[in-house]
Amino acid sequence: MLDADACYRAVKSHDPRFDGKFFVGVKSTRIYCRPICPARTPRADRCSFFATAIEAERAGFMPCLRCRPDLAPGNAIVDAKARLARRAAQLIHKNWSIGVEELAARLGVTARHLRRAMLDELAVTPLQLKQSRRMAVAKHLLRQSKLPLIRIAFASGFSSLRRFNAALRQALGQSPSEFRAAKQDAVLKAPRSGPQPQGQP
Repeated sequence: MLDADACYRAVKSHDPRFDGKFFVGVKSTRIYCRPICPARTPRADRCSFFATAIEAERAGFMPCLRCRPDLAPGNAIVDAKARLARRAAQLIHKNWSIGVEELAARLGVTARHLRRAMLDELAVTPLQLKQSRRMAVAKHLLRQSKLPLIRIAFASGFSSLRRFNAALRQALGQSPSEFRAAKQDAVLKAPRSGPQPQGQP
């Protein structure tokens, strides 16, 4: 989420540190700009702030011809694939239950193009990244909570306990119950810190 007050201060000061970090849309002109745009700064109530140029254009704003948002750091055509993969990863981490088709639609690309971009930039597909995120959440809950397995399965994005069991067996070679028991045994068997009691003479 963007802080509108902080964004407006950056726009007023034309602070170059924020160039490419967000974009400002001017409601009266329907133009969006970089924070460093040399044009006169509009009033705060006329500004809308967007994390990406794509979001600004989807909201109906056109790019400024003076500051050229397409030339902002990380926004040039040469950076498009890396930007797409990074944005997709961010959306997956926020909502790992999102489908690949829905994810691609939100990013304005085809599912095939998204998969290729993520493979090239991150060496994983959207499904693999989603599965990795689910596994991380599941393992954390199994280690740190006493929640029933069915609740952990749903909390980590699995549609059923059967799919949850199958995924953990494939990834870890253990069922969720076995993984939880092994971690508990490891904690109980861990050596205690501090001086050990001396034996009797």
